[in-house]
Amino acid sequence: MQKQEEITSRLKQIFDLFLRENFLMTDNVYFEKLISHLQAKENASLLQAPFVIEWVDKCLTLITSDFHKVHPKVISFMLNIIGFMASNEWMILRLRELDIMHRMMSFMQANEQQFSPSIKLSCIRVMKVISNYSIGLAFQRMNRTWSVLIQYSSNEHTLYVVREARQLLFEMLYKFCDKMQDEAVTLEILSEIMKPIQDNVYITDNINVNASGEEERIHVNVDDNELLHKVTSAVDLLSYILQQTLVSEERTKIVSLLRDHNNIELNIWKLVEMTHNTYFTEKMLSALCSYHFALLLHEKILNPDCTEPPEQFTEFGLSFFNLIKFCIQRSDGINFVKMAVLHHILWKKLGSRAPKEIIIQDERVVFENQLICFHLLPLLFSMKFAKKMADESKSELFDTYIMKLLVMSCEQTLRLCYSVRDAFITPEGNTNGSLFTAELARKCVHSILSLEHIMDREQAITVCQALLYALREVVALSDASKSMHPEDCHGASTSNNYYDIYPRGADAIVNDPRVLHSVIVGLRTLIERFKITWKESVETIGLVNCLAYVLENCNMDATCTVQALKLVQLSVEHFLSPNMALLVDNLQGSALVCLGPIIVKRMHDTTWEVRDSALELAASIASISRIKFPAFQRFLIDVKIPPIVYEMAKHDSDPYVRASAYKCLSEMVSINSIWEDGLSQLDLVDHLLFVLYREHEDIVRAEAILTLGKIYDHRKIPSKYKNTLFSTLNFCVIGDHHWEVKVNALCFWRMEFHRQLKNQGMIDGVFPSVTFSKEHKKIVTLTDREIKLRIAKVLAEIQQYGYYGMMLKCLREEYAPEVLRILVAGIKMMNEKLNKYDFEIILSHIESLTPSAENTKTCPVFNKPGQQVSVDLDEDGTSINERQSNDVIESILNAQDMQLLEKTFESQMQINHADTQKRHIDEFYYKQFAVSVREWKEEVGKIDLDRLVVQQEEWFDCKDNLVCLLDDILNAIQRDANNEISDCLQLKRPGPDLDDS
Repeated sequence: MQKQEEITSRLKQIFDLFLRENFLMTDNVYFEKLISHLQAKENASLLQAPFVIEWVDKCLTLITSDFHKVHPKVISFMLNIIGFMASNEWMILRLRELDIMHRMMSFMQANEQQFSPSIKLSCIRVMKVISNYSIGLAFQRMNRTWSVLIQYSSNEHTLYVVREARQLLFEMLYKFCDKMQDEAVTLEILSEIMKPIQDNVYITDNINVNASGEEERIHVNVDDNELLHKVTSAVDLLSYILQQTLVSEERTKIVSLLRDHNNIELNIWKLVEMTHNTYFTEKMLSALCSYHFALLLHEKILNPDCTEPPEQFTEFGLSFFNLIKFCIQRSDGINFVKMAVLHHILWKKLGSRAPKEIIIQDERVVFENQLICFHLLPLLFSMKFAKKMADESKSELFDTYIMKLLVMSCEQTLRLCYSVRDAFITPEGNTNGSLFTAELARKCVHSILSLEHIMDREQAITVCQALLYALREVVALSDASKSMHPEDCHGASTSNNYYDIYPRGADAIVNDPRVLHSVIVGLRTLIERFKITWKESVETIGLVNCLAYVLENCNMDATCTVQALKLVQLSVEHFLSPNMALLVDNLQGSALVCLGPIIVKRMHDTTWEVRDSALELAASIASISRIKFPAFQRFLIDVKIPPIVYEMAKHDSDPYVRASAYKCLSEMVSINSIWEDGLSQLDLVDHLLFVLYREHEDIVRAEAILTLGKIYDHRKIPSKYKNTLFSTLNFCVIGDHHWEVKVNALCFWRMEFHRQLKNQGMIDGVFPSVTFSKEHKKIVTLTDREIKLRIAKVLAEIQQYGYYGMMLKCLREEYAPEVLRILVAGIKMMNEKLNKYDFEIILSHIESLTPSAENTKTCPVFNKPGQQVSVDLDEDGTSINERQSNDVIESILNAQDMQLLEKTFESQMQINHADTQKRHIDEFYYKQFAVSVREWKEEVGKIDLDRLVVQQEEWFDCKDNLVCLLDDILNAIQRDANNEISDCLQLKRPGPDLDDS
């Protein structure tokens, strides 16, 4: 109760400060935080306090008289408060009594041009809240609030304002039209939306009546920028409303009202004929496309009175083909592609309501297949080498693919494809450079990639095959001026007349690096998303060959090279040629033979992204070579990749490359042949310990400790590094500042626990009844006492290296939630296992196994006040400290000034000091964490582990309570006011009198 009173008093004080004259707050984040807190359910009672609505009433009174009396952020805040109060139905009555809503709307309609986007957005949210009630809809109808929303829906406003206004306008339109059946209001809203279109298509003066009695009122104005600006916003809003009707599961009358009362299709076609502006044409065609889909859904699919068969889509199909044909006649390749994309997206919005196959002019087709054909046309027309191979009867696969395209296309689609060909290619066989461009081909690929989340697998395979043939064209073009040797592994043999093959000039598209980049990215995206293998597309067998040729011979930029390496990696991981699937131990006859030198070459590239991608490819090959394809092991050894990777890990200048090198080494250390033939001769462990102690880059240390863990798990680390190893692990947990390094170090300790327990006979988390004892060289029975003794040995071994002291220090000082979570999970798991046994007996076993505390603990010695300090004496009775002091004094007296300066800086900067050459941490660093298991158990029992994690997560997420936030706001307002006063004093301070000088 006291806390609630504190919040109320502070909030009332803040509200009063908000309305103070010349109010200023530089940190606007406080407004957002306060709104978030007041919106929460636990603070809903605050908004029902009388002072809140009184403050809103006072604020409205101030801004109604003079808009500039209140800060814009405060106005936006006030509107948000009204929206929160309006969400409570009981508060609406109180708002109505004070006429809050009517005054707010009058204020918004009178000053709409002066408002900031935050005020407009807050106003829209208030209207959205009240539209949930019938009384709110009546209020909006009375005040014609849709006029404000239509104004906010124009492109002159910010993205957030436009999006919220359009969404609310459609909801309001849908409720008036279909829920309340108010056709008059619906027509009024639609007429106001269509008003810019009607006013600029028709003229009302000098109307002539023709012989048939129809009024000739068409007003033609070609490419008037002012007209385009007026109409575009209205057309965008219209397209949004029509597309939103496609999401509705119920039939709406909005589409039929637009058709019957506004003649929308004819009006938009007239607008299309008025301009040759590509941008404006796209807007008009998008509106027509949206209208056709909305008409199809609500007047055919969802119309119970429709008598046509559900598969009959002739009218819709002809409308679609007319749009595509219009783009071809206008030679508008960009809008040709965009219309195919939009039709694909809207068709998917129909979902299961549309049949899989439709009938267009007595032909049963899959509509999506027609769209895919239009997407692929620019790529298909550039395939010269495939045509040459077909002429030589060497391309059965390509012929099969072309037949597949012909089968999936209907007659109208093929006619339009031929029309595109006539537009792209002249009768003489030359390409039309103004239309058939590399940019158009690139946009086609990008348009396909934009549909990856809605595209079916069948269409994705068709597109993937086309991209593979396009990549083959790149190889053919690069090879056109070369003569290939028969033993070349790529096998790309073409003649020198490549440039003369029909159509002439298409090679400019294939040769464009942007197109190559798009093709490679497209292949990688489709293969990865749809898991395409050589079973679905036989053409993928030659993918690695083509990529190897491209990487070896083409002068690609770094971006293309990176994508090509990633695609090779994906090809190796997901699919290889059938002979690799037989697990043969010989790579002869495969492009992978040539891939080794290419990887080595790219590992020495000057661009770090290329080196990083080459390392990722090497790591992927190493990963699958362990079990799946053992032939890769000899492949990596023969080209000497392991030592190159190690040198990159040590000396590469980029930290991301070094981290990838350690990741690659992690995959290699578990492979026996690679370890024995290369890695075992390297000082890998020594260098990793050095990196964990001396490396400055967090990502490198995080990967280095994982690599060290792999070595410790699969190989034997020399005993001379054992103390240094565990000291380094404790240092990583306590001394490192990066949470990921700490987590990896704790995982290393967990692995050590499992390893020790496994050595004591534990299998799958439990001790069997009998096991083989390495110590006694025989099978022994594991009694309860023997199990407890073995657990005690493990805990004592871990205790020796300071694990428990390190954990306690970490629990007390750690702040990263990720580290605490894994630490607490490890403690809980350990307690769960130990609680199965008598822990006191285990502790007694541990104490009997460990030496006495007097011999193991190293405690600092403190001298008592009256105790004399003992000093070691030399043989002649002179104390060593005294003799050293005399020597120092004599050296100072005899030395020159320059020598003194040199010695001073050598001491301060540690020049030639032994510590600068120290590679590893002190091997006995772990001794400072010496804590017994008993002490650890007692200390952990005093800590609420779950509460500790929750507190750290709340602190990390900055989840402050409302009282603290209100105090911060008060302090911020006072601070800003003081700063403003000091600035005013400085401005009023008189300057020096120049005449006196």
